[in-house]
Amino acid sequence: MKLQYLGTAAAEGVPGMFCTCDVCRKSMSAGGRNIRTRSQSIIDKKLLIDFPADTYWHMMIHGIPLSDIHTCLITHSHSDHLYPADLEMRSKGMAPIMHEEKPIVFYADESGYNMIMKTIEKFGLDKQGRVLCEKISPFEPFEAEGYCIIPLRASHDPASTPVIFIIEKDGKRILYANDTGMFSAETWDYLKNYGKHMDLISLDCTMINGDSYWGHLNFDDCIKTRDMLREMGMVDNETVCVLNHFSHNGGLTYDELCEKAEKQGFLTSYDGMKIEI
Repeated sequence: MKLQYLGTAAAEGVPGMFCTCDVCRKSMSAGGRNIRTRSQSIIDKKLLIDFPADTYWHMMIHGIPLSDIHTCLITHSHSDHLYPADLEMRSKGMAPIMHEEKPIVFYADESGYNMIMKTIEKFGLDKQGRVLCEKISPFEPFEAEGYCIIPLRASHDPASTPVIFIIEKDGKRILYANDTGMFSAETWDYLKNYGKHMDLISLDCTMINGDSYWGHLNFDDCIKTRDMLREMGMVDNETVCVLNHFSHNGGLTYDELCEKAEKQGFLTSYDGMKIEI
């Protein structure tokens, strides 16, 4: 599998839209990998993860042919991960010609599902064969595009019905886990019973140097989570461990974080980063 990070920031982006903190000023000045858009990823150029308002920019800057994408997993309904208004752009009035007349199917838990369905119904996107949505539930595996996908309950705003994902194909496995604090007991129980080796883990590191708080991880939490997965036999020295989903409130720019992360065996994600497992 090939994972590409299209955007790697928390809701504010880096630099934050209206912020003048040290991280935002340094990031703006340094440019390059220090600049982060809202979080989104794609696997094998076919399995999209999340649909933020920055999706259009990601299409442009990373050359993603959105008309050819037919599957999108939604982690939760917060606007930096789900911006359904842009689905109108897939209507026949807005996109009269596409490479393939095949719908994009969204997979989302209750809150995200309800938001997407309102947009679908408003613009008749299902009747046009352009957009569909399937409701998913934590701990209930499903298949899409030849992948086995397992949603697990995330420790985040309950109203957003948040999930993280295990994604499997051809003997390779990714644990994609952003917008979550330390995993809940039920998620750890599922992982213990699941017990399979992960080729890549991608962990929320929103606060980096900040205090630990419910709903997101900081750097120490990421180390703890990785080590707990290692104790369970799901992570070993061959597992690629990546930090993702950063806030300027975490206190470090990309350049400042890389050395710290590397000492603990982590890669630091950046917009456009590609990893093959």
